[in-house]
Amino acid sequence: MKRIIYFTTLLCPLFGSDLIGIVIDGNNNDPLIGANAYLSNQNIGTATNKQGEFIITDINLGPHELVVTMIGYKNWSKLVTINDGDNPRLIILMQREPLIWKTINVMGMFPSKHSPEITQIINQQEIKKNSSSTVSSILNNLHGIDLQMAHEHGRNVNISIRGSSDYKPGGYNNRVLLLIDGFPAAIPISGSSDWNAIPIENIERIEVVRGPASSLYGHNSMGGVINMVTKSDNPNNTLAYQAGFGSFHNGALNLNYSRNLHKFNVFTTFGYSASDGHRFNANHENIRSSIKLNGNIFGNQRWLISSIISKSFNGQPGFVYADKPELKSFRQSERTSSYLHIFYSRPLLYNGILSLSLAINHFNTIYNDRNDTPEGELQGSTIYKDKGHVWRNEYQKVFNDKSVLTIGTEVGLDFSKADVINFIYDQPKQSTMAIFSQLKKNISENWILDFGLRYDYRQVQGGEQYRKILFEAISPKLNFYFKPNDNLQYHLSVNRGFRAPSISELFLQYESNYGLQYRGNSQLQPEFMTAIELGIAKYETQQQTWFWNLFYNYYSNMIDFVYTIPVESINRTDVEGYGLELGSKLANPFNLGDITFSYSYLKMVDIQNSGPILYRPAHKVNIGLTKKLSYMNISLMFRYKSTQQYEDFLSTDHPIVNNTVRFPIKILPDLFLFDLKLSKIFTGFEAELSIKNIFNQDYVLIQNYPMPGTTWHINFSKTINE
Repeated sequence: MKRIIYFTTLLCPLFGSDLIGIVIDGNNNDPLIGANAYLSNQNIGTATNKQGEFIITDINLGPHELVVTMIGYKNWSKLVTINDGDNPRLIILMQREPLIWKTINVMGMFPSKHSPEITQIINQQEIKKNSSSTVSSILNNLHGIDLQMAHEHGRNVNISIRGSSDYKPGGYNNRVLLLIDGFPAAIPISGSSDWNAIPIENIERIEVVRGPASSLYGHNSMGGVINMVTKSDNPNNTLAYQAGFGSFHNGALNLNYSRNLHKFNVFTTFGYSASDGHRFNANHENIRSSIKLNGNIFGNQRWLISSIISKSFNGQPGFVYADKPELKSFRQSERTSSYLHIFYSRPLLYNGILSLSLAINHFNTIYNDRNDTPEGELQGSTIYKDKGHVWRNEYQKVFNDKSVLTIGTEVGLDFSKADVINFIYDQPKQSTMAIFSQLKKNISENWILDFGLRYDYRQVQGGEQYRKILFEAISPKLNFYFKPNDNLQYHLSVNRGFRAPSISELFLQYESNYGLQYRGNSQLQPEFMTAIELGIAKYETQQQTWFWNLFYNYYSNMIDFVYTIPVESINRTDVEGYGLELGSKLANPFNLGDITFSYSYLKMVDIQNSGPILYRPAHKVNIGLTKKLSYMNISLMFRYKSTQQYEDFLSTDHPIVNNTVRFPIKILPDLFLFDLKLSKIFTGFEAELSIKNIFNQDYVLIQNYPMPGTTWHINFSKTINE
């Protein structure tokens, strides 16, 4: 895509041989913060401040080449002559380059860089088109991603990318890392995430990396990364609110407020939602709030403090199993989640940035009995207390050819205390030390090399008096990108990911209310996955795009819960998965409206035939249609998911073969779902009507957990600029 860069030179009387300028986005005239301005023939330069301004002092007289660079923009350069007594002041308007060929900040506030060539960005507009009210249901509409959950607002949600995970009660083997503004948000005991704590009312965009990301993030990112980036660039002094109601006495209220206070910016949110649920004990109530403060000090040093606090209450609906009506569940849970994130960055050395980041996450969860629990069903309280801490340092240097080098270290320390942990372990803890390096190098105008390597050293200990369990891993990645022209792009990726056993997989010991005994296995080894991916993306016009990806994943020592008596984690020797993803976006073809389409195919095989591969549908289709009419906007979403295998551990028909209990393998049927959303703006308000499962299909995502039939929700929203 051609870009025009304007240059204006103004003369003004200044003292000394200084060069002053302001760097502006050529599309919207916004100042560009952190752009690098330097003289190529002298080792002097600086970065722009919050107003997009820079000043280079003590310049020798004569001609100099001034170069301005910023990721996402084309390099700007101009010959500037410094004469005695003349001090030029420059206004530089820079045009953006196509995102598909440049590095973007997938880490939110972290400066670590992922490549958009393999990263999907779900922006605000696409989030609004979706008829979902939760993050989990938004992700369920993306290609290559599958979720298992008891219900949309349920406590136990398991996410799988390209078949990386399957459902196990408690989510004990999640292989996808959730980030909030680039900070890890996993619960230490299980590696799963608290989806209810995510402030969906304040999400700016969702960034999805499919396949291993362990070369940057290490443990728990073996299957991929989901990064929730919250809003940081709202218009100053803005209040936005949403209120809604719907099926099963559902109610929701969301507030956003942002303000510029001269030295820093403030972004605050408040969210509330509640519902009686679609069946007995499926009710929920959630209160969450967040505050984010960010700003610049000393011109080009950047800081951020962010806090999220969530208080959620969930009923725990039981299995609906005809042969065992006594499985009706009276359990409920309460969780308080808190996230504190601190970030600081500053320019260091020539054209480089140093960043320091700290994340402190706490999760306190209590499972207890409902007030109407029958005397014979009382189980008492089960308490989980988890604390996670991550300290990350990075130095990143951008070279003249826009190659990017990142070097960093990471230290993590987690504590977990839970009633379901084997009583001989007082308070398990785990610590991680890692060092990593990433290089994205422009080989030529058409070729880019992306190389990364990370080393992790991890210690896990059941208690102070027990031996330390040590895990080590080296995670490399090698990606090639080829762009023969602005409209076509190829990529080839070879990555390796790993995941160490979670605390629960190592030290778990409890009996479920449906009769299964769970036991940890302290002899588990870490699991690894080697992934190969080949992809093509074509941008024929701004109105039409399409892509396809082929991938192959090989798992060694895959950690899996095996349903036997007792249930125990084991290492599977060899598992492979391969598949295809393709999709397209069409802007109003034949005046039908905007159409999105994606198809995913997945095949997973246990080479050693040591057990079934559960909850991995072979086919998944998503189709979206959005039509803007004069009187309203209409969005229609169709989802199809093919059959899935599951192991019926509730069955009484479980013969013992070779001293192992064999539960029957059963099939979840095909899934066809249609969702509809109607929206209209009038007198400053936007009104939305969402209808899910409009044909009232009976379906489950987890065995014997029926999902809702047709549901509706009405939402009103308004934004006020002071």
